[in-house]
Amino acid sequence: MAESRNIVIVTGIPGVGKTTVINTAVEQVKERSGEDVLVLNIGTEMFVVATKAGHVKDRDGLRKLPTSIQREVQREAGVVIAEKAKTAKVIVDTHTLIQTNNGFLIGLPEWVVTAINPKTVVLVEADSEKIASRRTGDETRTRDAQAVTDIQIHQEMCRAAAVSVGTITGATVRIIKNREGLVEEAASELADTLLE
Repeated sequence: MAESRNIVIVTGIPGVGKTTVINTAVEQVKERSGEDVLVLNIGTEMFVVATKAGHVKDRDGLRKLPTSIQREVQREAGVVIAEKAKTAKVIVDTHTLIQTNNGFLIGLPEWVVTAINPKTVVLVEADSEKIASRRTGDETRTRDAQAVTDIQIHQEMCRAAAVSVGTITGATVRIIKNREGLVEEAASELADTLLE
């Protein structure tokens, strides 16, 4: 029996190459099946919901909203994403955990993943030393410096968070390694997941 759920959450810590893997996988799905894949970002969907409700005028206003409103906006964004997935295959591009000065913030809380109901959570991972190197060499972004051991811990904690999503929703959890120079291979694994 074919999977009826059309949403795959794709996560990965900054510098892992998640966006490149996603974009390449979307192209591969189109080539292999002729199907389009809609790539959505939770933050963008939250901004649209919050703007329509009159809560914010710009994206920076999201983080200034009271926590109770942020949670409601997150939940509504999940509902919007689920609605869009009724007619298309969807990748939700997001972070499992966001590193803050006060620890890790959960990027996929229960009220979001329950609304989205993904079929799979994909963690794009890479060697911690390569991630540190990519971050240092990326002049297009302003990234915080992070020790290799901290990057490794961040990836391990993302695994735990992904398993929590799977526990709540029944989604499968898949780890895809984005090895240096082998993005096509990683993207092919993601395309397989999307086409399952």
